[in-house]
Amino acid sequence: MTGDKKKRHRMELIGVVCVLVVLGVGMFYLKVRQDAEKADGTASGSNQEQSGENTVTESVSGQSDDTSIGDNSESISEDEGTDSFSNTDSRVSGQEQDTTSTETPTPEPEKSLEEKLAGQYQAVSWAEVVGDKILVCQIDSIEVRDFSNNLVKEYTDLGRISREAAAFYSNGNVAYYASASESGSRSIWRLDLETGEKEEMMSLDNNSRFAGANESYLYYTVWGEDGLENTLKARRISDGSELELGSDMDEVTVRSDCVIAMGLRFDVSPVELKIYSPDGSSSVTVGEYVNSYVVEDDGIYYLDYGSDYGYIPADLKSCSLSGGGVQVLAEDLNALSFDMAGDHTIFYASASEGTDTSGAGYLFYNYQTGVTRKAADSGTYVQFLCSDGDKAYLERENQIVVYDRKAGQFLDDTYPEPESGYYVEGFVLNGAFWAVQQFSDNRVEVIPMGG
Repeated sequence: MTGDKKKRHRMELIGVVCVLVVLGVGMFYLKVRQDAEKADGTASGSNQEQSGENTVTESVSGQSDDTSIGDNSESISEDEGTDSFSNTDSRVSGQEQDTTSTETPTPEPEKSLEEKLAGQYQAVSWAEVVGDKILVCQIDSIEVRDFSNNLVKEYTDLGRISREAAAFYSNGNVAYYASASESGSRSIWRLDLETGEKEEMMSLDNNSRFAGANESYLYYTVWGEDGLENTLKARRISDGSELELGSDMDEVTVRSDCVIAMGLRFDVSPVELKIYSPDGSSSVTVGEYVNSYVVEDDGIYYLDYGSDYGYIPADLKSCSLSGGGVQVLAEDLNALSFDMAGDHTIFYASASEGTDTSGAGYLFYNYQTGVTRKAADSGTYVQFLCSDGDKAYLERENQIVVYDRKAGQFLDDTYPEPESGYYVEGFVLNGAFWAVQQFSDNRVEVIPMGG
């Protein structure tokens, strides 16, 4: 082999080696790049899954905001598969957020009939606060008002509601009332104050009067033809059975755990004040010669004149609702009836004894301190409307006057009588006095008068 050929072969060999080196380096570079791209793709997929999980988690928890959702969408939109996953999660997230934001509160479960019937019932003659409602009794309807005096509901088609002692009895959920239909038939009805549904509970004879209700019984009196004697009866609501409690009752107060009744005041002596169990199976005689009584949450207050000779003077006494713990609060009051006018204070009309009229008139008497304050002289028309403990509200001389018990005097503030009506009663709500007025057409209106 010549020198030129050897040189050429050597150059060719060097070229081949260079090509092989270049190819090897290129292949190595390509392999490294592919491995890196695979590693990047794996990490990206992992990040996409984690981002999707975070998006769903934040959406469910309600803690994600618009900025975080946008960032996640941008970071995971590198290919069609990722875009599809992101958009799906965004739609789900938006739906879940909308569902959470528009979710309505779970309504309170409807009360059963037993739950509606339970609780203390109170008599409503014209208008009264019962629970969280102001109930107004018209002669042909019952109104439900809120504490801003807005009419919430009005129930009509009730017949002509009776006004014997009180118009109806309610615990705030249901009301019992006696009414007469156009044909003249009389019945006791139950009205659901939430739904307006009414149910006839029993029919009444012309000589029967509705006397009260509690969750278990309806009470009524059946009068004789002469109107001087009666029988107090109870009708069990569950099965309609009739029970007899007593006879010759003038006033009846019904509570959940007892029935308090006073004998006919001007019938035969003695005039008893008795406390009956709800079904009449047992009774306690509190006093044998009683003029008047008032039932409060802490007990019974009554005037006991002590014998069958005359009706005054009388002692003011109190006892528990079971009849025990009798206390004498004041002696020798010339009173036939009275009202509670605040703590340890009563309001009554004092009769005169003989020619001495200095003690006559309308008086506030604090039986704890023995202090007497005069509200008006005898002959002046005075009607006691209500008291909140510190103040007493009276109708006197065609206006409402306010007596401050602590100061022992009347305040300058007065409320004039309405032009076409007159005050029949009042109540105190949230520290403010509300007057109940009746007008010439027998309609009733409730007027907030202020504190």
